[in-house]
Amino acid sequence: MRNYTEKDLESFIESALLENGYIKRESKDYDKNLCIDKELFLHFLESSQKDSLEKLEQRNIGKQELFKRIFSQIGEKGILKALQSHIEIMGVKLFLAYPKPNSSANPQAIENYKKNIFSITRQLYYSEKNNNSLDMAIFLNGLPLITMELKNPFTHQNAHNAIEQYKRDRDPRESIFKQSVVHFALDSDEVYMSTKLERVGSKFLPFNRGLNNGSGAIGCECGSGNPAVKDKMKTSYFWEEILQKDTLANLLFSFAQIVKKDKAESVIFPRFHQFDVVSKLLNDAKEKGVGQRYLIQHSAGSGKSNSIAWLAHNLVSLHKIENNEEKPIFDSILVVTDRKVLDRQIQENVKSFTENRNLAEAITEGSRQLKAAIEEGKKIIITTIQKFPYIADEITHLRDKTFAIIIDEAHSSQSGKNAQKMGEAISNKNLESGQIDSNEIDIEEELIKIIENKKFQKNASYFAFTATPKPKTLEMFGIPCEINGERKFIPFHLYSMKQAIEEGFILDVLKGYITYTSYYKIISSIDDDKEYDKRKANAKLKAYVTNHNETIEKKAKIMIEHFFQNTCKKIGGKAKAMVVTSSRENAIKYYLFFQKYLQENYPQHKALVAFSGDKEIDGESYSEAGLNGFSEAMLKDEFKKENYRFLIVAEKYQTGFDEPLLHTMYVDKRLEGISAVQTLSRLNRICKNKEDTCVLDFANTHEEIGESFSTFYGQTYLKEPSDYEKIFTLKSNLFEYGIYTQDELDNFTKAILERQSEDKIHSKLDNMVKEYNAKSDDEKTEFYTKAKVYLREYSFLAQILPFSDIELEKLYILLKMLITKIAPPRTEDLARGILNNVDLESIRIILTGTKDISLSSNGEVTPAGADGSSKKEVEFESLVEIVKAFNDRFGNIDFGTDEKVANSLVKLKDEIRENQTLKDSLNDKQNSHKLFVDIFKSKYANFYLENLPFLEQLGDKQAEFKERVSSVIFEMICEGLNA
Repeated sequence: MRNYTEKDLESFIESALLENGYIKRESKDYDKNLCIDKELFLHFLESSQKDSLEKLEQRNIGKQELFKRIFSQIGEKGILKALQSHIEIMGVKLFLAYPKPNSSANPQAIENYKKNIFSITRQLYYSEKNNNSLDMAIFLNGLPLITMELKNPFTHQNAHNAIEQYKRDRDPRESIFKQSVVHFALDSDEVYMSTKLERVGSKFLPFNRGLNNGSGAIGCECGSGNPAVKDKMKTSYFWEEILQKDTLANLLFSFAQIVKKDKAESVIFPRFHQFDVVSKLLNDAKEKGVGQRYLIQHSAGSGKSNSIAWLAHNLVSLHKIENNEEKPIFDSILVVTDRKVLDRQIQENVKSFTENRNLAEAITEGSRQLKAAIEEGKKIIITTIQKFPYIADEITHLRDKTFAIIIDEAHSSQSGKNAQKMGEAISNKNLESGQIDSNEIDIEEELIKIIENKKFQKNASYFAFTATPKPKTLEMFGIPCEINGERKFIPFHLYSMKQAIEEGFILDVLKGYITYTSYYKIISSIDDDKEYDKRKANAKLKAYVTNHNETIEKKAKIMIEHFFQNTCKKIGGKAKAMVVTSSRENAIKYYLFFQKYLQENYPQHKALVAFSGDKEIDGESYSEAGLNGFSEAMLKDEFKKENYRFLIVAEKYQTGFDEPLLHTMYVDKRLEGISAVQTLSRLNRICKNKEDTCVLDFANTHEEIGESFSTFYGQTYLKEPSDYEKIFTLKSNLFEYGIYTQDELDNFTKAILERQSEDKIHSKLDNMVKEYNAKSDDEKTEFYTKAKVYLREYSFLAQILPFSDIELEKLYILLKMLITKIAPPRTEDLARGILNNVDLESIRIILTGTKDISLSSNGEVTPAGADGSSKKEVEFESLVEIVKAFNDRFGNIDFGTDEKVANSLVKLKDEIRENQTLKDSLNDKQNSHKLFVDIFKSKYANFYLENLPFLEQLGDKQAEFKERVSSVIFEMICEGLNA
């Protein structure tokens, strides 16, 4: 029977690489002192740069001196920087390697690349200090690039044992570990990598394909690891694909990069999914050309900003053959983000790839700068979604330019209006102010042009990145596929939340998820049996009890005490918390109570609050800057300071806010869908000493949160395309209100396209407003609501409809203007005054439970369609019945038992404590206890009668209860506690 060992894995790798043109070398060929295979390196220089070698010889630089100087310069610059640029000795430039050119336009560059020498050495004895050996090492032109430690599970060892070997048995001060770009630990199942060895502090990252291998196939298994491969090892992709010469050269010259942080330099080597998505996008774009759409569903923790930077950098050099001439596929690459922080981050990442600082330009001065950058042919243009739409009216005659548009967080930046503006900006628009002859204009032709401009442009490809794709995002950018005769939409590439969690790139925020349930009891303060709108009344009552000062103060106490008992010592004592509130008013109430309670109990710590604008409460106006004592722009930096431990937010910092020290979140707001995922994901960022997270949720259940996350845990897909018929139905439905005729619609559209004077436009609209005002309040409300739905849905559908319909566009043009001149009637508040007639009698906040929320990978979503449904009928109910129903729903706990007993015990303690004879005897604890026992007996009799039903439930434990109460009250009185 054959014994399989790690030597067999070495043989597999070696054979595959030798077949791909690698050269086999022996350990004796390696110079341990100079960290180089001198023979191969010299051979490379002689074949590629013979003139440079001769110049060095003329300057008395012999071969041994050459090796020493090269070793010294590599030590100073780092091997990656030396490879990607060059080194210089006595004024003579030497290239240590050549990248593979992206174009065939330069034959010399192709010839130079072919002169690179890739070699492999097994069992490399690398040290002059000991006899340790590496399982394998990869060299380029005699210089070490990659070290590898291999294990075989058949010998009861795996990749994690290889990692431990690197950490404990490999001295990072050895030249080969300092100079190699990346170190791999692998077995037959998994691969891990590290770019810097620091003994036990070495950080190895997974370099696995993931079970779905980036596939967006519906029902694909998601998660960490590698899928099984027929007749091969799971890790065969590593030596059959990644270590192949062309791939490795690409990784070294177009992906691996040096970044600076706090004056220290480190190497970033792409994780597998990052290299995989960029490679697949480039191959597809090269094969299919311009005019494609791609959706990339990559979880938080995927390193998305690096993926975007790598994609932008590589798209620049993508070429095609046209008329026997090589041309770039894209003239400009536009990187569009909705986060200013990411805007700067991507800018720096992109610029780090090239010495040509003019390659990339970040738009900081507005739309004119962006317009100029495009017209000047800047290759990479980075802008925020807020700046992008403004150029739509400035850019013309761009039909001959091609664009790659990379969109970060596609679900937000590709809303209907923004998407239209992006399409218009890169299209050729002939309708310019002052250039239209109303006698020559063809209305139908111009409408078709407008519709076509709204669609995705043929001179652009779109690359949309998001962790949480909405239905509209999937339909606009996803890949259509047929499954069982049904059309669905899936992402082009997937790196799932499940895989990111399992690989340790983000934390699982749903572990140990804690929920609280609030119980309220209200009473009617009047005898009047007035009737109210049942639905609105219940909503008002719920808001009344949840926003009540007493409710907020009770929850705030739970939050603060939980933090100091459980959280504050996390992350090496640096942990922070976020409080998510449902409104600006509640955020302010929480903040004011937090500050007061912290000052009284934990004065060394403070809270910050974040909300937009000014808010008036009880006649006093509050602002974020006013409460915090500094500007909004300073908040993120101030929150990093140690004394600020709580950030209380209302609709701010729930997305795009990355603070790794956030450990705990207190949620007092209903969350669902994408909002739930994005909000809770503020906690999932990893950092040193951060091992877990914590959520205390006062507003949502475990089941509700689980349902929201399950959609985006694995692969998200659109169940079916939008029903186009609904927009036509809604169009017909709007026409039935009689607010405009077909002639009025036609004439108004013509007036707009002919740029008729403003007074004529208003006059036409005023006739329609008159018809609108003549309608009943119900009809006005219905029309206004449906018009808003039409505008929203058509903005989206106009981009994806496989045909152009000028009647739909006409109505859009009309409603867009008409909606500004009408307003829905203020409906009568049929629940007005109900809050004046009720009081909050009792509130209890009870721990519901703590559990790990388990998720399924059912990522099915359905399209949102144009809906013209009418409003619900009002149902009236008396105040007595509304109060009773509310208490049944939100007060299903016996407020008359536990709370009454608690109040009676406090009363009992206070009565005993006020006994003057007892007070005078407290200095003598033995005598005072005898006196206390007598007083307690007499007072307990009244307590017994008041709480008889409760005590009878205790049965034979009554005596034990009485003894416990006596002991506790005596100790409280002696210690002067007033609880």
